Amino acid sequence: MRKPIGKLIGRFALIFSVVLICLASVWPQVAPAYTSSVVAAARPLFRVIESPDRTVLDVQRDTLSVYRIVGEGRISPVIDFDRYTFVLAIPLVALLLATPGLGIRRRITRTLAGIALLWVVQVAYLLSAVGIVQAMVSGRDAGGWEIAVRVLWEAAPLLIWIGLTASAWRHVFKKLRSEGSEKTDTEETIGCEAPSPEPMGADG
Repeated sequence: MRKPIGKLIGRFALIFSVVLICLASVWPQVAPAYTSSVVAAARPLFRVIESPDRTVLDVQRDTLSVYRIVGEGRISPVIDFDRYTFVLAIPLVALLLATPGLGIRRRITRTLAGIALLWVVQVAYLLSAVGIVQAMVSGRDAGGWEIAVRVLWEAAPLLIWIGLTASAWRHVFKKLRSEGSEKTDTEETIGCEAPSPEPMGADG
């Protein structure tokens, strides 16, 4: 079974690499629209969680700038996010498209679901990151929240991919084990049925 598994993993790695390179090449064109969609969801949420509303989000091309209202008609820069802030969508899509055992329909639906889930995580990350930065600028201790948010942020694509494709991987490996077992049984049966050669002797 080692050879089929090696071939499976090799094919997965090849497809993942090709898709990753292709998506990375077009990300500079996709990043502005993707960033704007995250900001469009985050703006009203900031108004809900902040009282009064003091955070200003400004998108210029593929750069997101965060400002803090500090007085009447005055704002202060807080942090900038570049085009690669939300780039983790690329490896997630590459992982989903490279996963074996998914038909075209399930692959498309799970890829769309994965992007949607990651988008929600990225909106939450933007809210959390800005809150942590503003707390630190104000002299408050963020405790372990900064590390926790960062770890969850980095791990989100992998966790989403595992959650959406674990059943497919189980099915693929189960099929490989079944095929390997059937092949072994066939070889053993052939070996048992093969006639044993007998030495030829001279008569009389």
